[in-house]
Amino acid sequence: MKTSETLPDLTGTHILVLDDDPAIQRSLARALRGLGGKVVTAGSLREAELLLESTPVDVLLADLKLKRGTGLDLLPRFQQRYPNGLFYLITGHGSVDNAVNAIKHGVRDYLQKPVDPLALARRLERDVGGRASGCLESKLEPYLLFRDPVMEEALADIPRFAALDEPVLIQGDTGTGKELVAMAVHRISPRNSGPFVTVNCGAIPESMLESELFGHERGAFTGAASRHRGRFEQAAGGTLFLDEIGEMPLQFQVRLLRVLEDRTIQRIGGEKPFPVDVRIVAATHRDLHEDVEAGLFRQDLFYRLDVLQIQLPPLQKRRQDILLLANHFLRHTMDEIGRQQPVPAFTPEAQSLLLNYPWPGNIRELRNLMTRLAVRLPENIQEISSAFLLTTIPAIQDHSTCSARESMCIPADSTLADAEKILIDAALKRTNCNRKKAAEQLGIGERTLRRKLNDK
Repeated sequence: MKTSETLPDLTGTHILVLDDDPAIQRSLARALRGLGGKVVTAGSLREAELLLESTPVDVLLADLKLKRGTGLDLLPRFQQRYPNGLFYLITGHGSVDNAVNAIKHGVRDYLQKPVDPLALARRLERDVGGRASGCLESKLEPYLLFRDPVMEEALADIPRFAALDEPVLIQGDTGTGKELVAMAVHRISPRNSGPFVTVNCGAIPESMLESELFGHERGAFTGAASRHRGRFEQAAGGTLFLDEIGEMPLQFQVRLLRVLEDRTIQRIGGEKPFPVDVRIVAATHRDLHEDVEAGLFRQDLFYRLDVLQIQLPPLQKRRQDILLLANHFLRHTMDEIGRQQPVPAFTPEAQSLLLNYPWPGNIRELRNLMTRLAVRLPENIQEISSAFLLTTIPAIQDHSTCSARESMCIPADSTLADAEKILIDAALKRTNCNRKKAAEQLGIGERTLRRKLNDK
């Protein structure tokens, strides 16, 4: 009997397929995903460029001849974004000479059509090996996207923390992605083959918290019809994520501390404690230092949890990531609802609105707003204007209106000269210091505006 060959393993390899033939996109994506690859597809250079900005990429497979341009046009952008990535050209027989010449400029190799998906997968497995794109986010979750140095600094310790077995405390405002970071710690840790179990400490009634965490035996209390394995047992061999740990009732914190110190639990109604092997990751939006001082959180439990700490910045502190995440969430929702068109680009004015909005709900708010935007996009729209953005997302419109009003606020005791100065400054701000446009908005001539500025 012939022994079947071992299939190639592309687990964790991020692959972008660029081809304007949907059938080729689907066949390659289906085959590579079936072998563990994390595949995204693009039908145009523009769509591929957006994906490069919003998605980790280890391997790019690009058709040489596209309806508009060539796959080779994407090479400089790919090399700049992912200097350690692998770029392959897909060519027809008539374009092999061009492809061979392209290898001199950094293309890894060329693949002749029709492409055998299994042979391609074996080639990628061999070439990629342990090679990564060189970006920190490629080691984390594909949806934990960042480019801003502030976020990179905040997450820089994750690979080292993941290799240890000590508790990790993640602090940050609501909506900053604490659970995603906890999942990233788990999935690049030695415990990644074990379960990742989440407990929202603020969402479970105090009367049920002990049973939820530690479990109970049959008959332990009224309604306990069978044995229940608590979250600690469910997470055995893996990671237990205690979300919103700052909301845990003070009297229950003593029980949790004892479990963390002894590494044993006892079910309600159980005869004796037994060992449990879990790694603890906790998260909170509260300032636990202040809570300790106020007597709302036990100091001994705080120091037991605060061994390795990650502090996540709010979205408004990582502005370089706003458009990156906006494009990612748009693409994700469009895929979910079956919109196959390229992701429309934000006009410069729309980008400015997104960048200047304070995002009080952080990444969660951005994701929700981009979902709403994607659902309401007209068919075949190529650009998202500031006007469409404002009419679709009231929160941004309200902020824009308030900002405009604040910039035009004239104190009641102002003189005529003071008011004139405020109006001129506001017009210049709106027009990015374009004197001609500012003068038109003010209803005066450019020469008059220049004279008034010289008099100021």
